[in-house]
Amino acid sequence: MTPADARQTAAQQAATQQLQKLIEQRWILAEQSEGAIPAPLIVLLVAWLTLIFASFGFRAPRNGTIVFTCLVSGALVAAAIYLIVDMDSPFSGPIQVSPAPLQRALAELTTQ
Repeated sequence: MTPADARQTAAQQAATQQLQKLIEQRWILAEQSEGAIPAPLIVLLVAWLTLIFASFGFRAPRNGTIVFTCLVSGALVAAAIYLIVDMDSPFSGPIQVSPAPLQRALAELTTQ
């Protein structure tokens, strides 16, 4: 769309500036937002898994293989829960989303 007069040009520029501010605010909110996984759900999941592993431990015979298997299984489940919680906040923590693709896309959009 091409503006026909100065008034439409000014309105187009104002709308473009407001859109840019809105996009910036959206990204700021996305970066500052907390995770979407509720803490009670994580607590419930950990408690449920603790009961499951405890029941496995009570019913299993006491030998090194069972103890090792329970420890390794517990560590793997704990690592999976940690990764789920860490991926819930993509802009912080040891595993982060790279901003490079977004910066390249923004550079492409601003040059056009």
